[in-house]
Amino acid sequence: MQIESYISAVQNFTKKYEVKTICEIGFAGGHSATLFLLLTDSASYIGFDLWDQPVYENTAIEWVRQQFKNRRITLIKGDSTKTVPQFQGKCDIIHIDGAHHAHFPKMDMKNMERVASVNNLLLMDDCSKSWPAVLKGVEYLKTNNLLDNLKMHVPEGWIYRGAQKGWCIGSYKVKNQAKHMPKSFTFLDKTFCTPSWHGHNCEVYSIKPCSKLSDECFYSNVTGTLSVSCERWHGAQSVEQITWDKRVTATDRNDAHAKSFDYYKSLPPNLGNIIEIGAGPFTQAQTIVQGKTATSITLIEPMAFHYMTNVKGCFYKNGTFGNLPTTILSIPAEELSKIRKFDTLIMINVIEHVYDAISILNSAINLIKENGLFIWHERLWNEYLGVANSVNDREFQLHPVRIKNVIAKLVISMFDENYISWDTEELRRLKNQGVYFIGRKRNIVAKTKVPQHPPCFEGGHGTQSVIFFLSNTNSTEKIFQDQLILVNNAANTKAIVIIQTDKFNNTAIINLLKFSKIRILISYQHLQNWRKEVGHYVKPCFFILPYLTLEMLKGSTTHCVGSSSGHVSVVLMGYSSKRFSNYNTILPAYINMGIIDQIILIWNNKYEPFIPKFNSSKITFIKAEDNSMNNRFNVSHFVRTDAILIIDDDVLMCESLLLSMLLEWTENSDRLVGLSRDMRFVNSKNEYLVKGKEPSLTIGKTMLFHRKYLEKYIRDKVLVEWNKNRFCEDISMNALIFKETNLKPLFINMTANSMRRDLSEVDGASIVDKNWAIHRTECVQWISEYFNVQFYGNRSLV
Repeated sequence: MQIESYISAVQNFTKKYEVKTICEIGFAGGHSATLFLLLTDSASYIGFDLWDQPVYENTAIEWVRQQFKNRRITLIKGDSTKTVPQFQGKCDIIHIDGAHHAHFPKMDMKNMERVASVNNLLLMDDCSKSWPAVLKGVEYLKTNNLLDNLKMHVPEGWIYRGAQKGWCIGSYKVKNQAKHMPKSFTFLDKTFCTPSWHGHNCEVYSIKPCSKLSDECFYSNVTGTLSVSCERWHGAQSVEQITWDKRVTATDRNDAHAKSFDYYKSLPPNLGNIIEIGAGPFTQAQTIVQGKTATSITLIEPMAFHYMTNVKGCFYKNGTFGNLPTTILSIPAEELSKIRKFDTLIMINVIEHVYDAISILNSAINLIKENGLFIWHERLWNEYLGVANSVNDREFQLHPVRIKNVIAKLVISMFDENYISWDTEELRRLKNQGVYFIGRKRNIVAKTKVPQHPPCFEGGHGTQSVIFFLSNTNSTEKIFQDQLILVNNAANTKAIVIIQTDKFNNTAIINLLKFSKIRILISYQHLQNWRKEVGHYVKPCFFILPYLTLEMLKGSTTHCVGSSSGHVSVVLMGYSSKRFSNYNTILPAYINMGIIDQIILIWNNKYEPFIPKFNSSKITFIKAEDNSMNNRFNVSHFVRTDAILIIDDDVLMCESLLLSMLLEWTENSDRLVGLSRDMRFVNSKNEYLVKGKEPSLTIGKTMLFHRKYLEKYIRDKVLVEWNKNRFCEDISMNALIFKETNLKPLFINMTANSMRRDLSEVDGASIVDKNWAIHRTECVQWISEYFNVQFYGNRSLV
């Protein structure tokens, strides 16, 4: 019973909080240590034990360390009432099962309270009347208000060695011991008193209480209300959410803001990479970019995914901002840990909606490149005293954070002014002070040091980031929905990143954004540079998995999962009846791969009848009139995708290898992508070789390239005619792409989990023709002269 109770408590705790450290008083035989290590992903273990029974204790610790080789397991030997007070770390799960007599239980309970994390789970053994000293310790914790939600479990009739068994589960009430508020903070080289502290040197302490109609505990008469509690912020966010859910509109005062900025006339024609902080459902960027150009846009909005699924006119409803490569971060800007710099930063009417103004303003300044543009508007509250005007003061409910002029002027001092206005028609309409400002960032380094605000956005407490590549189609498929459920519910999942592989519709968006741990959505326009874009926020994945398991999610690396369904067409061409059995293996495998949009099967032998046995909408079957290797390239009028995979009918490629090739190709869509096994070489004498140092081309056994090259090949009548009765079409395609790009093929390495399987090749041309290498050399020499390219030389290799 006790074990089941502990398991349930730990599992519930790990769903909410990250467990870094397990602390236990009383290692003994290591039974409970083993249980806690099994129930956590990567937590370290620290045991405090008198170690007075080394005969079995040494054996136990050796066994535990052997079972958990990758964990940090530490033993602190000696009297726990003396060793714990010297311990300087923090504990997330605490188990007290030390000496049960005299003063020891009380001292252990008291000492462990000091090292408890803010979010902690407390487990205590033998909380029952049979151990009065243990109950005395519990009573001490209760009397001193050191416990939260402690529950005693004393099953009736459970007797062990004549004593009533029992246990306790709860947590220590940690009073923010590590979050002491300093008297002052520094912002852009200027020092201010922290709210509740006053005087020239912040020497006077005078706290005023907050209430439903007062933010006075957060308020300073010098700087205004710069930050509020998470509870206050969430309340304001709820009011904001309801406001937009009910309002029928397509803008957020965009025209009024544009007029106040003199219609953005001072902006240059090209805004480069844009970031908008606090985008709301409609964004101000949609107005600003009209008539201008931009490279990309990043939208930061904690309620972005709610707006996309609930606000009818949301500008980025399908995860994209027009034709611009788009990244949407559904998190508060305060909680960004790593991000690049931008050419243009937009922040209009945002500060009053955040929970930490100084953190946001400092981040905004640091996000802008030197000489980059800052487009900023904020209302200013010099007359505000931190108190609501009335019980119906909706402004107070919506906008808890309100800065004064002194903060605005400090921010502006970091920029060279392009445009500024302190008095506009919109400000007068609102009967409010404020500023509209456009400036270029100056080369200034200013010190900012502010107390760290606890994060206010519910997120994953694990270490795992999972990147899903999803299309409009497969986002609704059961296999990917099941995968999303698995990842979203996994305790070790910190965040989910979604990368679109094509344009999403409303149904796909709604199906995706119901998962709470999705934090980042990257549009399909970023597909070619997804690694770089993802790398600004999480570590890019280095391997692709078709699906994940809970075991995989226990790791600390970033995983990629899913595929870009419908993103590649496979072209197969056959001639020999001896390979009929191959198709019974190849076709069902390719039909079941979500990544494959269609299979174009060309039968080149009109004298040998062949009809594929598999009835699938994916298969396009073509009976060729002539036996020519050119036929495999004469299919552009059938394909629907840009990516074309030419593959022989004597091999079978697994989906993970195909996905690896495709993802490499998406970043290099003008290139030819092959496999390292298919590297071929050309020496300085223009001879075709199977071995060498610098690969020059890839053979046609497996080739991935853009469909545009099919059309270029077929339009070249000289090339087509020359290849009609030769087996040189693959060398010709290598040369054609080389001529277009001046770049040789990229090669993907196979791994044990990402392979191409060999099937029957009893009648391959290279086997039948004893002079194969000579003929291939002749092809190389003719083609290199025809295209005026030199195969011999440097190459590209992935």
